[in-house]
Amino acid sequence: MAAHQDPRGWPPLREEIARALVGRGIVCEPADVVVVGGAQQALDLVGRVLLDPGDTAVLEQPGYFGAALAFRACGANLVGVGVDAAGLRTDELARFLRSRRVKLLYTTPAVQSPTGVVLDETRRRALVALADQHQVPILEDDYDSELRLGGPAAPALKTLDHAGQVVYVGTFSKALFPGLRLGYIVAARPLLERITAAHFAANFQTSPLGQAALWELIHDGILERHVRRVRRLYAERLAALVEAVGRELPEGTRFSPPAGGTALWVELPPGADGDAIFTRALEAGVAYTRGDSFTLDGAGSDCLSLCFANLSPARIAEGLALLGRIVRAHTQRAVRTRRVKTRGMGT
Repeated sequence: MAAHQDPRGWPPLREEIARALVGRGIVCEPADVVVVGGAQQALDLVGRVLLDPGDTAVLEQPGYFGAALAFRACGANLVGVGVDAAGLRTDELARFLRSRRVKLLYTTPAVQSPTGVVLDETRRRALVALADQHQVPILEDDYDSELRLGGPAAPALKTLDHAGQVVYVGTFSKALFPGLRLGYIVAARPLLERITAAHFAANFQTSPLGQAALWELIHDGILERHVRRVRRLYAERLAALVEAVGRELPEGTRFSPPAGGTALWVELPPGADGDAIFTRALEAGVAYTRGDSFTLDGAGSDCLSLCFANLSPARIAEGLALLGRIVRAHTQRAVRTRRVKTRGMGT
């Protein structure tokens, strides 16, 4: 098979990816890398290789909705494990693993999607130990580590993987632009061969032209310079968003600046009518992702994921002023309605 037809990806690009991964603490060879059509295709491929209908897959809650879509398409039963300020609740996971056989665990440890928290060191080690003990593959989605906003990212979970249990997924779509659709998978060789076969069956190979263009950006140092500029820009926009949320949203709103990425996770105060707020915000031209998009049980309508990537500080301030008025109005209305119903029930 000619090099340009290699279903694992263009060899020069895989060499550059392997070199770049040293910065994440991962030591691998080009033969350990498969180039795919973005992180979403990576999730689909890993799911199709590791999951059979009826198998159980564990996801963070709240968590990335694209993972749920990919694993449901494989016929898997999805189970959520909670997330707090230190990341995935490994104590909760440990209890579940004692009672159920799990075929795959999906996690976003560097920048948890959607909350933006970082999996702390103690839990990172506990997670890998649990995977080894129960023989559960971990799919580590490192989708946004390059856009870390608060200093260097912690080494990848894959760096603790001595038994080949961690399947590492990265993408260039976030750092460059979503339409690029180029990502990669690093895994133990036997598993990688199965993933490569599934990839070949799906679309033969990832776009050679896109791979060649990306190789040039990496090889010439253009991508690295671009990422440095984007980090500075996003840090400014995040600071503007945090200030505006603190100023415009009512008392009781909870949020914490994310470690990286392009969105801020916000929990509205008790009594907020999430459905009404979302509808009115769209009518006013303010768009965000509803929190229930990130949950398996449909909870989280009182949470918002606010993206700041393509907005100037001035536009962020304008949008939050509008959103703040809407949230205040509908939060007050929800509280009044609840009080009226309570009085009525008591008579």
